Amino acid sequence: MSRSTGIAIVLAGFGTALAAPWTRGQTAAELAQTAAFAAAHQNKDGGFAARAGQASSLGATNAGLRVLRHVGGSVPDVLGCIQFVQSCRDASGGFAQTPGGKPDVVTTAIGLMAASELKIADPGLIRGAVVYLGKNARSFEEVRMAIAGLEAIGVYSPDIPRWNQQIQAMRNPDGTFGSGPGQAFATGGAAAAILRMGLRLDRRDAVIAAIKAGQRPEGGWSKDGGPPDLSSSYRVMRALFMLREKPDVDRLLGFVARCRQSDGSYASTPGGTGDLGGTYLGTILLFWTRQLLGLAPVVETAGFTPLVNGEALDGWDGDKQLWSVRDGVLVGRSPGLDHNEFLATTRPYGDFVLALHFRMVDGQGNSGVQFRSVRVPPHEMSGYQADIGEGYWGSLYDESRRNMVLAYPRSEALKSLNPNGWNRYVIRAMGGKITLSLNGQETVRDYQETDPGIARSGLLAVQMHAGGSTEVQFRDLLIQPLPAPTAENPTQPGFHLRTVATDQGERKYTVYVPEGYDGTKTFPVILFLHGAGERGDDGITPAQVGLGPAVFNRPGGIPALVVFPQARRTWSAGSPDSQAALKALDAVMTTYKADPQRVILTGLSMGGAGSWDLATAMPDRFAAVIPICGPGNPDAVARLKALPVWTFCGDADRDETVLNLRAMVAALRRAGTPARLTEYRGVGHNSWDRAYNNPELIDWMLAQRRP
Repeated sequence: MSRSTGIAIVLAGFGTALAAPWTRGQTAAELAQTAAFAAAHQNKDGGFAARAGQASSLGATNAGLRVLRHVGGSVPDVLGCIQFVQSCRDASGGFAQTPGGKPDVVTTAIGLMAASELKIADPGLIRGAVVYLGKNARSFEEVRMAIAGLEAIGVYSPDIPRWNQQIQAMRNPDGTFGSGPGQAFATGGAAAAILRMGLRLDRRDAVIAAIKAGQRPEGGWSKDGGPPDLSSSYRVMRALFMLREKPDVDRLLGFVARCRQSDGSYASTPGGTGDLGGTYLGTILLFWTRQLLGLAPVVETAGFTPLVNGEALDGWDGDKQLWSVRDGVLVGRSPGLDHNEFLATTRPYGDFVLALHFRMVDGQGNSGVQFRSVRVPPHEMSGYQADIGEGYWGSLYDESRRNMVLAYPRSEALKSLNPNGWNRYVIRAMGGKITLSLNGQETVRDYQETDPGIARSGLLAVQMHAGGSTEVQFRDLLIQPLPAPTAENPTQPGFHLRTVATDQGERKYTVYVPEGYDGTKTFPVILFLHGAGERGDDGITPAQVGLGPAVFNRPGGIPALVVFPQARRTWSAGSPDSQAALKALDAVMTTYKADPQRVILTGLSMGGAGSWDLATAMPDRFAAVIPICGPGNPDAVARLKALPVWTFCGDADRDETVLNLRAMVAALRRAGTPARLTEYRGVGHNSWDRAYNNPELIDWMLAQRRP
């Protein structure tokens, strides 16, 4: 930001001690490769095998579930997986590795972990396993695993005081555990068990020192002073992660990277053979390390385009002596400046969602992210700025134009700020409305631009402020350009704003016309129902979330007409809003060359629920229904038994939504419908970007036709 007062900064490059961890994290492509490796290990019985082609086991199933969560994948058959886990339990309440096998304490704890991962809501299963663990856990390893299983399901056991007494009896006078080369391993395992019981850890500093001292030159830890391995490193890092303490991150990530195999798997040691167990250990170490560094554990890239690739500044304009890229991290470096400098994109953007991580080294200085901006020779930029720096974190500033803060952050939204580490901005610019989020909290909520002369399109840029030597870094810069429908040329390819007459008056909606449309060829039609956040009457917003951006950013778009109506209250069947949506659909069917046998219904959140409801009310109108993260009525599925269904959600969404969609699919399958369910592991409510940017889903939708 340009100000006569305040801290002036210069952006410097990152040091070598911090560079290496950035180079060894998994890229989006590598995460996808690891996810594919894990998913391929699910067998037809629903369980996972440790190695492809082997029989399923409960341990491998739990490992597969966790790998897929750590890398953002999905379980190919989640309902089958649930059945497999439940089948490994016997009348004693314990779990065995395979159905009909002999239960034991360690496997029972693993069974509870798998049940937690799958949200298996079975009080009897939980209660029986807890009782089994209390009766049978005796050795430290059994107690440690029993505690881990109970932590996974969030249950307190009356056996915890006894188990804690057993562990405390192993403690050295200085608070550590074990001795010699294996002290770090023993201390890490015992400390993690104590913390997982929710108890206080005595002599915390001594515990941390012993664990860190055991980190080998190769970067990992070992059980007894031998070569390090991922299993030992996992046990030690569990304690450090719970204590929010970083080891030598450079060395650790280097060791994990050397365990990675060309197929995306991980071996327990460098040079070993990758399997599902080693892959779980490797991915969770990366998962924890990103969080300790202040980064999102998994960066969601579906529907977004990276603004920085590899080592070059392609697509950016600025002083290349001041700015550089290393391993996807954008860095500014300067010995000192007497003026502001900006590195700007060469391409302008209008409406968009921009996500990025940024870091002010030592929390000192001031920077910012420009958007909808223009160059002001010789060095300035004019336009909006998402501000960065002490006293201005999360503010919306107007750089070199009105030269003022347009919106200050809400104080409660700054509680998650990490001044000395990585933070995440999400900037939404949709028409005249601007929203800023910092670490998942809205700092500026729906700022509305009232000056019609302010441009709604322009360049993006990052700022290097005049002043002394300081440092800022940007990474994971991702943008999702959004369509901006207009009323012009409604029969030409693109997004068009239209109106339709209803009993409540005229209603605005958007229609997408595909490339190649000339009024002679017939196209399928998709009716899209938005979520609660897009309610209103502008007719534009529904096309800017979910399916609209996926179509807009897909090369060549999709060969279908898409209708985007807008609700004021609800999509419930028979409501004025759903009636208006059908009026808009009818208008498109008569105005454009549309195939009445190929009308697809889909929606997200409130629109997902509306899709279930509308399809149930008039199943003969649609060729298929795709509800995303919206609940339905399992008692009404009989009306849908002839309708192809594919539903999506994130398994970190509300339990009510996840369990409802499982119940819907199970009921449909019992009714004879081959309904499909996709759950994205570790994904919350926004599962629509993943779903609508899945080429398989688009192809599936366009292939559906009413008999």
